[in-house]
Amino acid sequence: MSVTHVKLTKAIERLYAGSGIKMIEPVLVKKVEPLIELSSDQLEYLNGGDGQKPEQYKQINSSTGLAVNYYKLLESTGKIQDLIFENQVAIPLARGRYANLDVSYCKDGKLYFVESKFLEPYYSKNEKNSESYLDPSKYAKDTDHVKEWIGLFTQADKFQFYNVSQLCRHLLAIYRFTRKNDSTYAGEPIELQSVIWMMTDLFLRGLGNDEKTEMGERIKKIDEEAENCKKLMDDFIRRIGWKNMTFNVKHYNDMLCDISSTEKFSEFCKRYFLK
Repeated sequence: MSVTHVKLTKAIERLYAGSGIKMIEPVLVKKVEPLIELSSDQLEYLNGGDGQKPEQYKQINSSTGLAVNYYKLLESTGKIQDLIFENQVAIPLARGRYANLDVSYCKDGKLYFVESKFLEPYYSKNEKNSESYLDPSKYAKDTDHVKEWIGLFTQADKFQFYNVSQLCRHLLAIYRFTRKNDSTYAGEPIELQSVIWMMTDLFLRGLGNDEKTEMGERIKKIDEEAENCKKLMDDFIRRIGWKNMTFNVKHYNDMLCDISSTEKFSEFCKRYFLK
């Protein structure tokens, strides 16, 4: 972990200890049990995701854990169906690894894919895409608009903090997924969402003065880049004529009303410093 990542994780530990949240003592990062137990199928998908170690989602600094807790609560309301974690949608290019989408589900006849972020925007940078995404020969034969895709990846690499490069890889994977299943998804509405946790005043109070200043500046930059990411993706989707596809930027902080009726709502807000 980076120095900033360690500091943010330690802040969670202190705040949890002060609020009485029970933690499990592991070797490296402390853990907490999920608010709602996963089904056996969901757990199988989750543990099968690239880079996921058993029970990694229980770590207190885990973005996967945040997604699991929120979307399991949402599932308990009956508002969504077919909830999957770490959905290996498709390989973006002709060869390589599958894109792992943190969450996928169906709601009101629409298919949603979610890339979830917790602390990452506050300690890491937008990772650059490999050169393969700028090489037309690396694209699959069933991928149209290759020139436009290369232009999208070129623009994505210019962002500093927001995870635009990763989102573009996910978008390409979804594009290939829909074409492989054209008869099923030709007209069904699909949405890719970037859902991040916005650092709250409650959490900031657990940081030192230097960290507060650093995080305040980064929060402003993240907001600015999120808006620019939305414009970039909307323009691209419109330009290639992908009529049943939309992209959205959301914050967990603004999605609380959808789970407010659940039994574990107060615990969720307490765990993620939202109230």
